[in-house]
Amino acid sequence: MILTNLFDDYFCSLSEVAYSRVAEVIKKLAHIAPNHRWLLKEELEDAARRLTNPAISELGYLGNAETITLSTSSMVGAAILRVLQCLSNLTVDIHDRGDIEIGDTVRKLNIALDPLWQALSSCIARLETSLSSSSAYPGSVIAANGGSGNTGLASPLPPETQRVLPFVEAFFVLSEKLRESFTLSNHLEPGISTAREIKEAASSSGSIQNRNDRDLPFLKFAEKHRRMLNAFLRQNPALLEKCFSLLLKSPRLIDFDNKKSYFRARIRQQHEQQHYTPLRICVRRSYVLEDSYNQLRMRTVEELKGRFTVQFQGEEGIDAGGLTREWYQLLSRVIFDKGALLFTTVGN
Repeated sequence: MILTNLFDDYFCSLSEVAYSRVAEVIKKLAHIAPNHRWLLKEELEDAARRLTNPAISELGYLGNAETITLSTSSMVGAAILRVLQCLSNLTVDIHDRGDIEIGDTVRKLNIALDPLWQALSSCIARLETSLSSSSAYPGSVIAANGGSGNTGLASPLPPETQRVLPFVEAFFVLSEKLRESFTLSNHLEPGISTAREIKEAASSSGSIQNRNDRDLPFLKFAEKHRRMLNAFLRQNPALLEKCFSLLLKSPRLIDFDNKKSYFRARIRQQHEQQHYTPLRICVRRSYVLEDSYNQLRMRTVEELKGRFTVQFQGEEGIDAGGLTREWYQLLSRVIFDKGALLFTTVGN
């Protein structure tokens, strides 16, 4: 009874920080008393099922233009997301333990929540239609022609659509765990399903192959609502490294501008996490290739990742970027000069 009250009430009202603490406590309890982990697992499953009907009712209102502006947050959506995240964290060692029972649990829960995912898909479809035809968002990222709008001039999504986001994140969390359960039970290597596979699976009259079973529900949802998902990513690129990370396994579903933002974010992370010592070299202009080679050939890979600082022998000056740029120019000219005999012309 205590657990039931905790999962029904607390997950609806917990702040993000408080939820993190509760989730950590639950995970520690499962670690300390592994024989009773099933009790925590069952309570989380029941909590998700109990929240399904209120969630479906809320999604039914969200597509209505008259009611969508009432609030910009969803307590039920946040609660379902937190319950599924907690269940996912509780089963994070699924591969290490080889727990087939957990995989069955995830699949059964996904079937039980299927009405919720259907309601979510219908709600998003209504919102996409409403935003595409809305005069208030003529340059919206939800384009009426079925593709992404002009990302350079796109207006942000209206704040009210944020009520849908927790439900979408919850779907992604369960889809990720569902994928893991199929991979474990069928000894499959993670792969990327293509549009052709989806089409073949949809047109097949027989049973769907295990690999498509694993990916198809998620891919059908993501393909259908690709515009809205990419719109959420434009507003919050960090989603691609969190709940939306499953999209990275099907990169064709991610618009180019979101891929570019993700790539640049990862590059920034690498620069922030790894601090390399600047690498100073001194070369003669007349022997720029020989001096550069002699000073760089014994350097380690980690040393070569540092920022170059170049000085030309016999010249004064502080390298603020200009000398390094000049060094690259001189070096490239010498390398490709025919007299260096490093390259030769072939054909035309």
